[in-house]
Amino acid sequence: MESATRMSHGSCTGPDFWNLVTDEVLRQDWPQGVHLQVFADDFIFLVNDGTKQEVKTLANKVLQTFKTWTDKHKLEISLDKTNYLHIKKNRSGPMWYSGIKSGQNSIKRASVIKYLGVLIDDGLNFAAHLSAIKNKSLILHQGLKNVSGISWELSRNIRRQLYLTVVEKVILYAHNITARQQKHLSSIQRKFLLNTTGAYSTTPTAALQSLEGLMPLHIKAKMQSTLVRVGRLGRNCDYEGFHFDHENYEQPSSPSTIHPALFSLEDRISHGGARSFQQNAK
Repeated sequence: MESATRMSHGSCTGPDFWNLVTDEVLRQDWPQGVHLQVFADDFIFLVNDGTKQEVKTLANKVLQTFKTWTDKHKLEISLDKTNYLHIKKNRSGPMWYSGIKSGQNSIKRASVIKYLGVLIDDGLNFAAHLSAIKNKSLILHQGLKNVSGISWELSRNIRRQLYLTVVEKVILYAHNITARQQKHLSSIQRKFLLNTTGAYSTTPTAALQSLEGLMPLHIKAKMQSTLVRVGRLGRNCDYEGFHFDHENYEQPSSPSTIHPALFSLEDRISHGGARSFQQNAK
């Protein structure tokens, strides 16, 4: 989303002012079946209804309300980056085109959209996301091979640390999705294990994992998913026959419990200190 007033990027107060503006649309009383999710200036609407026509009517109504808010604050919607995704209950059923519009402009339908680094497809099988992770891992693997060199210039310990601190973090992003793809994760991890250990290419993956003391990626993904659910989201979770109750664990406190729109800036600025500074400057 672009602003006609060109708010400067990177300023200290920019995020707070943007929160004040966005707070208005977040507090909007949206109809039943509509959920708005926002991260910075990326907005995503989830619209759910019984029939195709009802979804179309509800979506257009929501977008008209949203456009009223953008026009009020002189904001422009980037139509090139705006798409709608039809999530099909009947995976084998026909695709439909609903003619959803923002003002007078039709919004293009997409089979895959990217939000916060996750590729979401209309079948919710996340095949596109897994394919993107695999391609990214191949680039990382080639880069690691180039750094290591043919004479193994990097020590085994350094290569292992690069895998743990860089490669594994990239692969396990959105770990709740990737945890279900054991075969794909195993094939991705195997390349890096061979590079780290220098073992023969015929060595079993389980043996490579034992040599390096590394956990299989699908197990680590499930473990991290459980930690996030219990520790951050405060939800109960079952894992490998064990039940984790979030009330039995200490919950991290939020760094800020007050929304910027709810407190007065005058209460946060010391006017006396400012006057004293001006007098000293003179």
